[in-house]
Amino acid sequence: MYEIHQLLWDIRRDPEVKKAYRADPDAVLDSYGIEDTYRQWMKDLDFKALYESGINPYLLYFCAIQLQVDRAQYYAQIRGETQR
Repeated sequence: MYEIHQLLWDIRRDPEVKKAYRADPDAVLDSYGIEDTYRQWMKDLDFKALYESGINPYLLYFCAIQLQVDRAQYYAQIRGETQR
């Protein structure tokens, strides 16, 4: 879980990581050693699944903002609404 937290933090704080993630998520996920369900959730930007798995909500929210996810869509997803 440390790796996913580090990635979320780095997307928020480092414009180069954000840019690289938006261009090629698989390469960035590989470089952080993120695999299995966390990898798929990140690729899908499934913030609800990440949140429910215990990922820090602060890091999730600010990562979503950096990846230009609409706030209304983010909150709807966290609440379990079908809108994405």
